[in-house]
Amino acid sequence: MVKPAKKKLWALALAIPVMAAGVAALKPRAQAPAVADTFWVERRAAARIEARLTHAEADRYRSRAPAGGCPVPAEPMPLGPLARMEAREDWGGIAAAYGLEGEWNQAASFLERTPASPERDSDLAAVALAKGDFERALRLLDGVLAVKPALPQALWNRALVFREMGLTLRASELFEQVAKLGEQGWGREAHAQALALREATLERQRQWTAAREATLALVRDSQAPLPMDAARQMPGTVRGVFYEVVRAAESKERAVALLPLAKELDRVHGGSVLTDYVQRVVKRDFSRRGALARQYAESLREGQGVPEVLLDKARMTGDEDIYLGALMRTRNGPLRTLQDTLTSIQRANDPWFTDVAERDQARREINDGTWWKAEQRYFGALQRCRETTLSVRCLELERRLAMFYGDMQRVSEAEQHARVLWAGARQLREWDLELNALEILSHTSRSRNDLGSARAYLEEWMARGASISCSWPHVQLAHLLYLDLRPDAARRELDLADACSDNPMDPMFGATLAELERTNSGPRDAAWMKAVSSNMSTGATLGRSDHVYSRYLEGRFLLEKDRAQGEALLRDTLAQADALPRGDALAREAWALGYSSLATDAGRAGEFSKVVALMAAQLGTPVPTRCALAASVHAERTVLVALGPQGEVKGHYDASRKEAFFHADSSRLVPEALRQTLASCERVDVLAWAPVFGRTDLLPPELAWSFRLGRVTGPRPPPAATRRLVVAGVETPSLLQLPRLPTWTPDAEPGSAPPDVLSGSDATPSRVLARMADATEIEIHAHGITDPTLSGASLVVLSPEVNGRYALTADVVREHRLTGAPTVFLAACSAGRTTALQSTEPFSLPAAFIDSGARAVLASTVDIPDAAGRFFDGVRRRIHAGTPAAVALRDERQAWLARDTRAGWTRFVLLVENAD
Repeated sequence: MVKPAKKKLWALALAIPVMAAGVAALKPRAQAPAVADTFWVERRAAARIEARLTHAEADRYRSRAPAGGCPVPAEPMPLGPLARMEAREDWGGIAAAYGLEGEWNQAASFLERTPASPERDSDLAAVALAKGDFERALRLLDGVLAVKPALPQALWNRALVFREMGLTLRASELFEQVAKLGEQGWGREAHAQALALREATLERQRQWTAAREATLALVRDSQAPLPMDAARQMPGTVRGVFYEVVRAAESKERAVALLPLAKELDRVHGGSVLTDYVQRVVKRDFSRRGALARQYAESLREGQGVPEVLLDKARMTGDEDIYLGALMRTRNGPLRTLQDTLTSIQRANDPWFTDVAERDQARREINDGTWWKAEQRYFGALQRCRETTLSVRCLELERRLAMFYGDMQRVSEAEQHARVLWAGARQLREWDLELNALEILSHTSRSRNDLGSARAYLEEWMARGASISCSWPHVQLAHLLYLDLRPDAARRELDLADACSDNPMDPMFGATLAELERTNSGPRDAAWMKAVSSNMSTGATLGRSDHVYSRYLEGRFLLEKDRAQGEALLRDTLAQADALPRGDALAREAWALGYSSLATDAGRAGEFSKVVALMAAQLGTPVPTRCALAASVHAERTVLVALGPQGEVKGHYDASRKEAFFHADSSRLVPEALRQTLASCERVDVLAWAPVFGRTDLLPPELAWSFRLGRVTGPRPPPAATRRLVVAGVETPSLLQLPRLPTWTPDAEPGSAPPDVLSGSDATPSRVLARMADATEIEIHAHGITDPTLSGASLVVLSPEVNGRYALTADVVREHRLTGAPTVFLAACSAGRTTALQSTEPFSLPAAFIDSGARAVLASTVDIPDAAGRFFDGVRRRIHAGTPAAVALRDERQAWLARDTRAGWTRFVLLVENAD
């Protein structure tokens, strides 16, 4: 028998194991978070990214030491925690883990599995930022902040995007917004980032301003010290003003006192040009030059142009430097005095003025319509400048080229030179050129439909207090907001512009006003439009295209108030624009927008047959009577018209779009009712202008359809006269690091002449263009790439010329005539992709081939596999057998899809046909 005391002890001994077992049973639940914590602590400690992620564990603040030494390979990530997250479908957690490691492709793939949300888009923006895709990052972040304006991770990531783009004051403002949220760790670092960016930026401004003011002070005060330090640190800025200082020197003694500064600038730039210049001035007769120099100095102090009397006196006294300075500052512009300016620059023999001579001659050539001469002149001058030490003058030429290409609507080239200007100006601390670059980059981004970047550049420009005009930035912002389908915000900016005393009522103000009239009209709109039209109709330098554009603006504006008068003005616009050269960008824009306005207005009125007739006229193709689809998109409005197999008309009009169409999904653009109208058609002709042209998902792949564009002018060649050109085996430039494509050997066909094959080093752009001229069938098996520095649309990579040129681009193709009316097969990745430009007409390789005389063009709008050559050859053989091209494409596609589920890319093969 157990004693009571011992019984209690025994019972307690039994209880302890039971309790321990109970605790043990509970421990796994308590330890699970500890395992997870260790996982995330390790991830944060090894994090290689600066962006913020929205996952709570991944976003805990982690201090980051300055980078240094050699990069250390990342430790392998433990798979256990990842497997547990996968088991509970925590895709966001897995994405965050990979994101902290900098494994962005993996992160993106898991983010795409998560439901749509602002947090997901903020993380996707971090992925885009890491890949250098600032356009996508801004687009995502703009959408996030529109829904959650204070989301810390989105504000932080947007600040990083701005910083990487060089938009440091806007980045600083965003970091300060993050700092005000008071987050532990993040707030302190955000404030430090904001302070560093702002100070570094404003220090460049201070240095430029100080160097310029210190040099200009020599004009105002003969006792002012020579800016020797500024000459060493910012020689371009000082030299630009130094010429004015010498011209304004009123005595021999004053000129002599400038010699040390001249010698210092010569030492930095090399040579003795400035020393020799000052010594020549010292030898002048100051009893006559002194008064002239005083007059010149007075005009500088007042910031005014040079009076004609000063020009005449300088010419008579032989003071060539003052005369040249007066010529460059004359109010009447350089063209009237061009020859005198060129002569004076030649006598000066100073490379600083060389670009001035080239600039003024290029202006004359542009005015004469020989823009290609101006282009070569600018390029030659830039090449020569790069061989000197005058870096600032080279940047000025980059600016001129960017502006030149912008005016020519060659946006890719404009942006290329603007980016060089932007980087060089910051490196040389040339503040005024930084502001020029921001303005140009805003314009080029808008032209590429990258509205987020366009607004970012403009906001940085405004943050720097750059505007010498109160109204200009508001007008620019208003137009960007209209394009982004934010009419209320656009209207507010127009009102702010009107409140400015310097509102010029220019064409951009008018264009924005005319578009807003249909949704956000105001009581003063009619007076505003009248002022815009008056400004565009006066002035000695205005041309015929200005008048045409003015007529378009009036017509577009009145279309909502007086439809008959507005339509009459727009039809007059079309007639006048047709009479001008196609290369007149302003007239062409008025022409394209005039047609678009008329088509969408006819859709609004339910006049759907009229829509078809207008679009056929715009495309230069016969008006279809059956089995056709007309599609037009203009801002928030869409009009679609389907013609059935019996000619029945089914129309659709919608004015409720909330996002710009360029980034929209076009697969749902055509309503099901219209698709059913076309379902029994053997094939469908699609009439569409930019931005709908080139969208391969407009209609289902089981339907045979093609885009129509223009008409063939010559007769179809007889079979015996066919000539097949095959381009294959291209030797791509090594710098592109493109894989070698499989050899493509075309089969000989009975009864046909052997194909003309260009391959290897012979397949250069110039040889291909020459052999295409009379070909009746063209096949190009090569790499296709998108390179915005070379072309706004996709291009085909050929073998390089001796000078290195390798690209077959849309603008080059458009300049050549194809007399054989060929069918063209572009078996190259993305060769059919349309331009990303804010274009007023279709711009792509297929459109260019059609413009040049091709009968039909097939091309993919996506990347394609190596086997694509067989697909295009299959379509070609079906066409040879007598099948219509659209049916041949549909049938070959269906056959491939039935055989191989990986053939989904065939759905994105575009067909553009000319009308016979």
